Amino acid sequence: MKILLDTGVWFRRYHRLPLKPSLVKFLASEAHEFHLSPLSVAEIVFKWRRGRLPGIPHPAEWVDHSLENFLLVHPSPQAARRAGSWDWDHGDLVDRLLAAIAAESDLLLIHTDRVLKKLSGFPQRYFPAAHQSR
Repeated sequence: MKILLDTGVWFRRYHRLPLKPSLVKFLASEAHEFHLSPLSVAEIVFKWRRGRLPGIPHPAEWVDHSLENFLLVHPSPQAARRAGSWDWDHGDLVDRLLAAIAAESDLLLIHTDRVLKKLSGFPQRYFPAAHQSR
């Protein structure tokens, strides 16, 4: 199965931060082809620079290693246009772009975003975040 990991899923999985057992099992249970967008790298580095990821080492120490075994997928102009055109209240541009990349590239977006799960127009599978209750 070809999947695109959302920024948070990739980051938490790499750093062995809490994920729901159902998500851990899904990621380990099948033969997946893992995809990641460099947009996720930019999003994490930006959060780290703003002090929103305390206890996480400088991204230069781990990002390159974290990308091993991933195929990188970039937004095409068509995906960028789609991301900007969707009539969604969801204002997170990276999430919109990841959803559009998933739609354009026929990738299943794996995410933990409660807002994104309510939207349509792209292949997705939602898992509750470790800190969220059902």
